[in-house]
Amino acid sequence: VTVQYATRPAASDDSREVARRVCDAIADIERQTLPKGARDVLVFLPGEREIRDAERALTKSGIASANRWRILPLFGRLSDKQQNEVFKSQPGRRIVLATNVAETSLTVPRIGALIDSGLARVSRYSHRSRIQRLQLEPVSQASANQRAGRCGRIGPGVCIRLYDAADFEARATFTDAEIMRTNLASVVLQMAALGLGDVAAFPF
Repeated sequence: VTVQYATRPAASDDSREVARRVCDAIADIERQTLPKGARDVLVFLPGEREIRDAERALTKSGIASANRWRILPLFGRLSDKQQNEVFKSQPGRRIVLATNVAETSLTVPRIGALIDSGLARVSRYSHRSRIQRLQLEPVSQASANQRAGRCGRIGPGVCIRLYDAADFEARATFTDAEIMRTNLASVVLQMAALGLGDVAAFPF
């Protein structure tokens, strides 16, 4: 996989700015030669709102047209029928706009190029507000590398990161384990009710 970095810092949490950068990256991919059997593009975006904004931007720019690209969203709230569209063999080239569900949970076929926004919505417990919430965060280096591998499964691929190399090097090496960012109060209470002994000694 050939990794290409942006020449500017990562986009802010403005979904319209991210959408504009996705359009620029698609135009760049159109100028590159991809393997014949892997000419589709997978775009990693942090959530449904960013996917919808990118879809609108691609349609407005003329990129999403019958003779250029077909746009397919992929996120958790879609029905099974809508999600299964990305696995069907179809004529023409496709742009799959996905959340991190496509990072490890499933594999989208025919991907020859990948665009990584470098962002994800991560479930994290706030000790200050005592609320578990999904917050927008930069992905770790390990997660970025996992994403890049999605376009190199059946041949050489290209990964365009919408952030510069310095930004990548400054990121955390690994994503925090879920047990480190989740409120365990209900788990502790349930363990006590089940009589599982000392919680601190339990081999999680």
